[in-house]
Amino acid sequence: MFSKSTEYAMRACIFIAQNASQSHRLTIQEIATGINAPKPFTAKILQKLSHKENPLIHSSPGPAGGFYFTEEGLLINVYDIIQVMGEQNIIESCVLGFETCSDTNPCAMHHEYKSVKQSLLQIFKTKTIKELSSPNNPLIYNFSINNLGN
Repeated sequence: MFSKSTEYAMRACIFIAQNASQSHRLTIQEIATGINAPKPFTAKILQKLSHKENPLIHSSPGPAGGFYFTEEGLLINVYDIIQVMGEQNIIESCVLGFETCSDTNPCAMHHEYKSVKQSLLQIFKTKTIKELSSPNNPLIYNFSINNLGN
């Protein structure tokens, strides 16, 4: 549904939430390895997610630096990530790509997709990183720092 960049951004957020803290920050290499993504690609994604104007994740420079979430940061939702990655139009736009699609000027799929779109938006706007990274949440793959060597 989303680009690889957005998929990796979501994975990175979950991985960071599961494995980092303010006192134990993760490096780009650890995150890239943990989410099975190329390091340069991961670095660009983390740069977007930690942009100074409105950071979703926090970063600290230096030898003991790295990426982490604050407690407040764990409350971001999946839609926040989608927005930072610039892909909210995938959900919000016309499923057939028409610019003028609306209730009054619908495309052939508008009415059926409208309820799907509303459901997707509800999911993405209510699922938080804290919830998705919880040990009690059954993920297909547990992004654990312990899996880095496997």
